[in-house]
Order: sequence, then structure tokens, then C-alpha cells
Amino acid sequence: MPLINQIQITPALPSHSHAVLAFELENRLHFEQWIASRGDHFYSTQAVQSSLEQAQWSAHAQREYHYLAWLGDEIIGRITLRGIEREHYFKASLGYRFSVKHGGKGYATTAVNAVLAYAFNELKLWRVEAMIISDNLPSIAVIKKCGFTQFGHSRSAVLRSGVWRDLLLFEKHADSATNDIKPS
Repeated sequence: MPLINQIQITPALPSHSHAVLAFELENRLHFEQWIASRGDHFYSTQAVQSSLEQAQWSAHAQREYHYLAWLGDEIIGRITLRGIEREHYFKASLGYRFSVKHGGKGYATTAVNAVLAYAFNELKLWRVEAMIISDNLPSIAVIKKCGFTQFGHSRSAVLRSGVWRDLLLFEKHADSATNDIKPS
């Protein structure tokens, strides 16, 4: 398990359910500004463990990969590669969320770059895409620092807190990847 600027990247496992629940509860209000609410039923050890078991199954099926970014024994972020298509497209969709108290320190950029290196070098993907709500400026800053370029703007594309919001669409190709760090 590599340490990158004090961060350790690991696959998300059911044994991490207590730490994941603590991370999700601490950051729930912050996250729900930008991503769909999971509802109150998600915020229990059993529900989180079940979601991590599903994530482990999806990884074994090579459909999606869920990672945790750790600072010591604390989870500071989650990164996901979803919608993996190996035939014809060789692509995935990237998602990530990081704790509000650790924002602005470069941890998200470091962790996302590590997962991207794994996607391009180990999974042999050609393209990784990301969708970000247009006013999520910290997330846009991370994606740009990771070398993504914007290729689209989808207007009134997602309903959050009763308001239709725009989504910005970003992409990065393997030939633009320069980082060779990989998650363990």
C-alpha cells in the first residue's frame, strides 16, 4: 500500500465499514450539496457494510472500483471508477468526495491522480470522464489539477435541493497521464 504525501490509498472493503460510516456522517451535509442524498437508511453500520460488500463484488466482476484515501487511521476521501467499458471504449467514470476539514491541502488531487494512474496503467483504460455540478468550484479545481479538460456543459441536468443545476463534463486520456503511482 503506497504512501503518497502521507496518504494511503486502499480498496474499500467491508471491514472498513465503521471508518466509512464515520467519514460519511461527518461530511453528510457537505456532500449532499453536490451528490444525491443516500437517505437516512444508509447511515448505519449494516447499510454501509452492505454497500462495501457490493463494491467488493463489483470490483471482482471488474465493473467498478471503490477506493479509500487514508490519513493515518482516518478516511479523508473516497474515489470511484464506475461504468467501466473495456470493449470499444476502454473508459470509466470518475467520482470522488473528500472531507471538508481536509480540503485545500492537495490530498484530493494526490489521491485522484493515484487512482487515475491505476486506471490507465493497470486497468488499461483509454479515457476517464467526470461530471461535476458547475458551481462545485473545489471539485473543478481538483479535476483541472489532475489534467482533465472540459468537453461539455449540460444545462439543467441534475436536480439538487429542489434546483436544476448544470453539469460540466470533463475527460482525460491515457496519453496525457504522467503519474505512475498505483493504489494497492
